[in-house]
Amino acid sequence: MHLLYSFCFTLGFLLALPYFLLRGLWQKKYLSNFKQRLGLLPAAVDSSGQGGVWIHAVSVGELLAVLPLAQALRRKWPERPLFVSTITITGQHLANQKLSGIARVFYFPFDWRFSVRRSLSRVRPRIVLIAETEIWPNFLRECQLRRIPVLLINGRISDRSLSWYRRIRWFMKRTLAYVSYCCMQSEIDLERIRSLGAPLEKTEVCGNLKYEMNSPDGIEEKMEDYRRLLGLKDSSFLVVAGSTMKDEESLVLAAFQKLRKHSPQAVLLLAPRHPERFKEVEQLLREYPFYFVRRSTIRAKDQPGSTRTPDVILLDTVGELATLYALAEVVFIGGSLVPRGGHNLLEPALFRKAVLFGPSMSNFRQVAEHFVRKKAAIQVANEDTLAQKFIELYQDPALRQEIGQNGYQILSANRGATECILKRMEALLSEPPSSAL
Repeated sequence: MHLLYSFCFTLGFLLALPYFLLRGLWQKKYLSNFKQRLGLLPAAVDSSGQGGVWIHAVSVGELLAVLPLAQALRRKWPERPLFVSTITITGQHLANQKLSGIARVFYFPFDWRFSVRRSLSRVRPRIVLIAETEIWPNFLRECQLRRIPVLLINGRISDRSLSWYRRIRWFMKRTLAYVSYCCMQSEIDLERIRSLGAPLEKTEVCGNLKYEMNSPDGIEEKMEDYRRLLGLKDSSFLVVAGSTMKDEESLVLAAFQKLRKHSPQAVLLLAPRHPERFKEVEQLLREYPFYFVRRSTIRAKDQPGSTRTPDVILLDTVGELATLYALAEVVFIGGSLVPRGGHNLLEPALFRKAVLFGPSMSNFRQVAEHFVRKKAAIQVANEDTLAQKFIELYQDPALRQEIGQNGYQILSANRGATECILKRMEALLSEPPSSAL
């Protein structure tokens, strides 16, 4: 089984290699992390400490979800080294930014036995936590051979993934046998992973780690700093469109144009999901009659000399979006007006913001449905209804406040995933460790 999987993985890698080489040369992506993905980790990833915890969070969304857990782990087991791996470059940058001094950060290996073995031999973890549903058969099998328990945390199986996994259920059942325990987000996710072969006694609902987030330290001071930096006035009505996708920015900009007819003081902060699209979105903005600036061009020394507030701010930096939600009056969740499944709506809910999203929210279906049902968010059908809701929320501050407060109450009522995961970790760590191979 694993020989066939490794052959298919290698074949897929070779077929995709020209594409990634071209992107690597053109956009300076992928090539910088290739060595680490072969299991050749830097000296900073020191395995001298025993009993380490390895958390794998593939990209930005997963990483933001595990941050409170990582901090809880450091408090609970300060003697245990903490390691965090990602696959994407943006995830890596954010991990280094958010976990500096807390964890040693590196790239997850390609799922070949030789690269997996190199990484495991260097890190020598006592336990591995995998966020959401990153299922890598060779990695999981090697962990089992070394008797390293693997805990799936914040487990989630999307509609798209479920359809694919069902076609290879026989393979999924054998692969899930390597996982020590599955902590799933919801009853639906629990049913799905059990339907794929995960044993009942190795699965439970722990809840969604994304509910565990807390406001950043010194958020009030940061908000004032950002307000001055971005040239926002007291009268500015800031709309944040977070994690937008290709073909979606034009829809948001068209809706924003209609809002501007009612609110000349409206400002749009546009945050594309993928950094490689920043230049593309900048070119799009040149087609509109907006005065816009790129966030990366704004420096503290430039303020307050600049007196003109931009119509649109292109957020072309990584790691600032979550904090900038705190400045918004209204937040639109990207990836939802186009068929991409939507993104996390809990971050703006933390700051009691009125949240809007489009019809495509399959990645967060249960959360989205819960928020709509509790009047903690508004779902729109298209660009026209998005514009209508922008205008309605601009004209009704009480409605904005009600939606934001309802969202915060949902967030507060659904905490507990971190404690559930810590208890499961304690049970797995109570078993005697084996010597690493």
